[in-house]
Amino acid sequence: MDPAAFARAVQAGDWPAAERAVAALLRADPGNPALHYNRGLVLRRLGRPADAVAAHDAALARAPGHANAAFERAACLLDLGRLDAAEAGFTGYLAQVPGDADARLNRARIRLRLGRPGEALVDLDGLAEAEPAVRLARAEALRDLRRLDEAEALLAARPGDGPELRAAALKLLSQGAVGRVRLAAR
Repeated sequence: MDPAAFARAVQAGDWPAAERAVAALLRADPGNPALHYNRGLVLRRLGRPADAVAAHDAALARAPGHANAAFERAACLLDLGRLDAAEAGFTGYLAQVPGDADARLNRARIRLRLGRPGEALVDLDGLAEAEPAVRLARAEALRDLRRLDEAEALLAARPGDGPELRAAALKLLSQGAVGRVRLAAR
């Protein structure tokens, strides 16, 4: 029951030790929503998203307005591939924290995977297109809406684009139901 042991384990990235420490803290204070939330974070780091969902559920049962637990629960559902539940989770979170760019981007990505690019574009509106993840998601939505010229323009090379981003852009434009890559045959 040593909070410092939990903090040391987290700082060291020793997730098994962090799990043991937070479990001991929970035995001493089982009603503490912050401990359930932190347990969920640790379980996700350990690659146990289903257990993390249960921990975040426990946090939310004790503190229904715990916005961070709602966000992390939705992220774990996304990890599990439960897209409809993850979308609902991010929607609920965004009702509490409307301006959260990460939640909007996550929900946009989910909506792209669910075949709803128009709704994804709404989530992406106003997000910084300088961010590579936002640019790629917006271009994917435009591609899926058959607005290929806009997608290509958005993905045109910019100073500072690394090779990973260029590869992702090429893949995005060449895949999907309506992707295209212009080839210059000489």
